[in-house]
Amino acid sequence: MKTYRTSLIMCAFTMSVVSLLFSSCKEDEPPAKPKLSFDKSSLTVNEGDGEIEIKLKLDKGAFEDFTIAYELTGTAVDKVSAGTTKAYDYEISSDYLETEIDKDDSIGIIKIKLYSDLSIEEDEMIQISIKDTDSENIEITRNDDIKITVKQEDGMVVALQWGIGAGEKYTDVDMDLFLWAKGTTGVFGLTNIQSASAGFASPEYFFLPVKPFAVGSYGLSCNYYEGKQTPMNFVVSYIKIVGGAETPAINKKGTYTLVNVNPYDVTKVDPKLVMTFDKVGTDFTNFSEITPPSEKSRMSSGNSSTITLKKGDDSKNKPFTPLVTGRSV
Repeated sequence: MKTYRTSLIMCAFTMSVVSLLFSSCKEDEPPAKPKLSFDKSSLTVNEGDGEIEIKLKLDKGAFEDFTIAYELTGTAVDKVSAGTTKAYDYEISSDYLETEIDKDDSIGIIKIKLYSDLSIEEDEMIQISIKDTDSENIEITRNDDIKITVKQEDGMVVALQWGIGAGEKYTDVDMDLFLWAKGTTGVFGLTNIQSASAGFASPEYFFLPVKPFAVGSYGLSCNYYEGKQTPMNFVVSYIKIVGGAETPAINKKGTYTLVNVNPYDVTKVDPKLVMTFDKVGTDFTNFSEITPPSEKSRMSSGNSSTITLKKGDDSKNKPFTPLVTGRSV
């Protein structure tokens, strides 16, 4: 019995020592590194959504302040990459190509400002990928990038077409499309305005996004810039884009003669307003018929940038301001 009890005591002592050794080893092990990833792998937005936030996350608080470097790829163009000569689709409004997570925090933010423009486009892609961090205490996971799909926003296409009727082959005709705003300036809220196509090809067009355009009245000039066709028929079409789908076109037909020809950059006579429409709430509406300018109105630019609107409009004495044209002069 005595021998048995001695063995039991020795066994208990041995187990206690082993337990202490294991406990000591665990205390010496460094804690697991926080794991870094994007909070989602994909996101779909619209051009008109303005500023959006992209989140990077840790699975637990950071041990120290650290910086995350990232890179941008995709079909959409950012402001810095575009430089001063190209149009761009978005801008990084937080620190460019890097963001920070502070000690004990677990979230980093990349801010992106999306821009509307005057073009109808296919879906564009922004891809953000984690490049590196300046800390050895962070583990970058496989969820190290996010793909952002930028979809076309709601708005309206305005198209000017000529030489499209039966027997009409206007090979020498050039027209230009102008957009004017009544009594307002800077109504786009845009910094990268893309003009419509220009030249002898029909149609000329631009896209008017809903969100950046102020509520108010707008006018169009359909300028007969060059040609010898008389009469010369043309059509202005308004096509609304809602949820990525086109609605039936609203067409307005007009006819010019040679008296309407106006190479405005040579004559210094402003293109004349020939039709108007309104933006009411989020809708474009009240499309007028086309009223060709008379010979007299073409010979003087005294009232070329004003128009009398419907009775009761308290801004009727304010001029229309040119917004965008189909030709660079």
